[in-house]
Amino acid sequence: MGSPASPPLLGVSRLSRPPCHASSTSTASGEWHGVAVTVSEVEAGFERMERSQGGGIVIGWFTVTTTQHADAVWILAELQPAQEDDVAAAAAEHIARGLLVAMPGPLGSWLSRRAGGPPHTDVRVAVLESALLSDFENDANEIRLQGAVAEHLWACLAPELAGGWGLPLHVEHEHFSVIDHGGDGLSIYDFGAPDLRFRLWESKRHDAACSVTTVVSGAADQVKRDGIRYLARMTKALQFHGDPRIEQLSGRIADLWAEHDPSSGVGVSVGTTTTAANLPARPFQGLQRVFDMYPNPAHREGLIIHIPSLQAFAQKVRAEIMKGIH
Repeated sequence: MGSPASPPLLGVSRLSRPPCHASSTSTASGEWHGVAVTVSEVEAGFERMERSQGGGIVIGWFTVTTTQHADAVWILAELQPAQEDDVAAAAAEHIARGLLVAMPGPLGSWLSRRAGGPPHTDVRVAVLESALLSDFENDANEIRLQGAVAEHLWACLAPELAGGWGLPLHVEHEHFSVIDHGGDGLSIYDFGAPDLRFRLWESKRHDAACSVTTVVSGAADQVKRDGIRYLARMTKALQFHGDPRIEQLSGRIADLWAEHDPSSGVGVSVGTTTTAANLPARPFQGLQRVFDMYPNPAHREGLIIHIPSLQAFAQKVRAEIMKGIH
């Protein structure tokens, strides 16, 4: 028996990939235009509203604005007002489904209990705690909790965000815990048969102790230093993907990264409470500095996820996870 069907996450569900349409957003100095932006359809009940809102596109519960700059193609995803509870619930389910993907019995139990079903046996509670609470057991460990939520938000949003190379063909997020060694994520793009491109991602949380630019620069240094090791770890999952092209890519991906091949790219995602008005003019200048060997900004991608209170939001996600356990 397979796992229960997964509903659309964060108000977004991809049914098809219509042709790209050009999008150009004016920026400060260092403009770079002509990147294709794709908007996919969604099913009834989870309407994805493609409409202007202050220069952005509304996707489910987030307003998304793409900026094409010489430093990077970067995306700002702002949580819409009064939507935190819905997004926290959806994010918690995304986390549970990801961590319990190979355990349909525990996943079904978690979904049932979260919806008000009967309590679990002690054995089932122990299994669920072991699988789900690596990053969420201690609500006092704010840094780890917020970092885990920021990373999972990237995983939720990544399949539906069209950056420099359009929508991903596949997003890899085989990360059991935010403190595990290894890369935080990988996006693979279909770039005209039979070619594929890939982007290695690093995810970070940001607080007021330093600037977003400093966090991005640190993440860029980290992924440059450790990227080969991260990709070597990911090859095991990719070689059993099922798409022959992705399986073939898995055998070459570490070499392509090390050689700075044009098929490779880098991304940094930051979860923050900093509003758009208070972001630095060039939040991804550190990404450009570290990865200036790439031929154009489409190889460098940034994502800033704005949550009004990351601390409160992370606690809401944890509470939703706990609902399915106890």
